[in-house]
Amino acid sequence: MNRIYNSNTNGVSIGVYYKTKNYTYNYGKSILATADNFYNIGSVAKTFVTTILAQAVVEKKINLNDDIRKYLSSQFPNLQYNSKPILVENLANHTSGLPRAFRVFSSTIQDSLRKLTISEQAKFYSLYNQDSLLADLHRIKLDTLPNTKFQYNSNAMMVLVLLLENVYHKPYEEIATQYLRTHLKMYNTKPFLTNTEITNAVQGFNNSRKPQQFLNLRGFYFGPTMNSTINDMLKYIKANLSMKDKAIRMTHQLTYGKDKGFGMGLGWMMDNNSNGERYIYHDGNTKIGYNTLCIFYPNKSLGFIIIVNDTVSQDKVGELENNIKQALDRQCNHFNN
Repeated sequence: MNRIYNSNTNGVSIGVYYKTKNYTYNYGKSILATADNFYNIGSVAKTFVTTILAQAVVEKKINLNDDIRKYLSSQFPNLQYNSKPILVENLANHTSGLPRAFRVFSSTIQDSLRKLTISEQAKFYSLYNQDSLLADLHRIKLDTLPNTKFQYNSNAMMVLVLLLENVYHKPYEEIATQYLRTHLKMYNTKPFLTNTEITNAVQGFNNSRKPQQFLNLRGFYFGPTMNSTINDMLKYIKANLSMKDKAIRMTHQLTYGKDKGFGMGLGWMMDNNSNGERYIYHDGNTKIGYNTLCIFYPNKSLGFIIIVNDTVSQDKVGELENNIKQALDRQCNHFNN
């Protein structure tokens, strides 16, 4: 493990799902995490938003091919380009054409924010709510045809969260936890933690190996947020590999890109490795001290959740997964020969 990570790495938690069985591993320099400790999983949270979107489609509350303005409370004549509107699906596969930043703060404000702690910055951004997002949506001017260009966009996902709140008439936190508990039996995956649950969160560290305060990342300025455990994420991987849930099956259907090569489902990214194996994945990084990779191989009934409690390098997390995968492949080939 030390060979893969540098001296800034304080801990790694790994979950492996392989042919109906779970395996967990925890490495730490000080307090050793368990598979039931909480982590913030960063942008992997986007896959939960799109899974709930798919569930809304199953329940006929929303349609992927609808103009997003159908689910907004006021008029937005600006949310189209050359008369082509943004469709709900475009929000879920990063092809909406929306700008990556809805609101750019002045250099004076940005300089002031840099002087604040992460906690103080998060408090400032949490003031950006649904009304703030809608106000900025009115000012946006598209310069790209929707569904023609992939551009990773956290803000578009927050618009999707807003649409889900509108069709369910509930806060996203309530929608998400209800779906995860009733459909996937995931009781320890939630956007926000209680004070008691925060005491069970793994300590995160920044690039300088300084501990970071755990924060509930509220508001609509950041991308979607989610907290989970290794054991709960293994349930998520199992559900994605078994594909018994209609909504989950829908998230794996190609909506942009290629069957062989990079493509998008709903929220999930997909690609082929050097052996031609198709894999589905999402990663995430948060300033409060975590790196995450969730990846699975449908044709092998194999999946990994890897969470590191630092923000040093997302590439290193991918390198670790690749090394574990290769070791498993060698072992399987040995027993098969």
